[in-house]
Amino acid sequence: MERVKWADQRKIAAFVRGLYGLDSVQAISQQVVQGMDALIGGNSSWVLYEGKTNPPHLVAENVGPEWQKLLPAALALRHEHPGIRYHQAHRGQAVAIADLLPLYQWKRTGLYSEVFSKLGMHEQLGASLPYTLPNLCGVVINRTRRTFTQRDRTVLNILRFHISEACKTAKMHAPIPSPALADTLESLVGGNIVILNATGSVQFCSDLAQNDLETFFRMEKPFHDGLPVTVEKWARREIAAFESNQLAVRLPQPLSVSRGDRSLNIRLASTRNRTVHFLVLRSEDPTSELKKLSSLGLGPRATEVLYWLAKGKTNGEIGIILGARRRTIEKHVEGILAKLGVENRVAAALVAINGGL
Repeated sequence: MERVKWADQRKIAAFVRGLYGLDSVQAISQQVVQGMDALIGGNSSWVLYEGKTNPPHLVAENVGPEWQKLLPAALALRHEHPGIRYHQAHRGQAVAIADLLPLYQWKRTGLYSEVFSKLGMHEQLGASLPYTLPNLCGVVINRTRRTFTQRDRTVLNILRFHISEACKTAKMHAPIPSPALADTLESLVGGNIVILNATGSVQFCSDLAQNDLETFFRMEKPFHDGLPVTVEKWARREIAAFESNQLAVRLPQPLSVSRGDRSLNIRLASTRNRTVHFLVLRSEDPTSELKKLSSLGLGPRATEVLYWLAKGKTNGEIGIILGARRRTIEKHVEGILAKLGVENRVAAALVAINGGL
């Protein structure tokens, strides 16, 4: 990743702190499209969302009323957009149209001639936002002429994570909840909850979260002020990062620990005014989760491959985890897609998620 200059670090840090202070996805999206010109540079930008059961639509844009006139044509021809096709398959980091095909080929498409050329969108840089998986959401920056640099891609890759985290946090904004509300919150965020005050002291810890902490940090008992020392130091460091420029040069860092085959991932989120922080704990037990996938009728090795595929791992990463060659994993993936009757990895991952992961 290209080194980000000090001036850019300050701008990015100030921008993402503002995002984490917003309390709705709509407000975050609008702030994003308004800030892209100052951070990356472009004549317009937009945030697109497409769900499995929802038609594609723009969450926010700063193009103007001409978008509304051309939007039906844009949606009808969107299958011609190389960036959308790429992110449907990979849900990946920032890429420009020029990274995916020569611009002269792009300018021969009906989508370009019927829509984007009329709006002055000759080159685009886009990135998908992981918070909506398995649905697709992405931010796109448009330019009239000038191509995007590696610095532009680096900045957008930093921002895409923060945008996603801010959207996750916005869904959790609330005053300090009662234990009953905290139980409801756990079901909404898919994890166990610990609530901290502005200084990082524990205000509430659910029974499930307490069980996770005692299981994975058994050697650190008794816990001081309700948290293991490892978790307390990590949480205070992450809280402090919001008050500095660190978020411009590194992403928020979840805390991950393992105990045998089981693992625990802890993520920090904060309320709008930074007076309340949430620790979201998610534990994983591959053995029990693999049993959930047995109903799909795959072989033992293919089930393992599907498990790690659903966790977002590449074929190369799965090969390392399972001690197999990349080509062997590719063959397993081909067989999985055929067995499940789906066309791509994303659809296979969705089947796994619906199967109980």
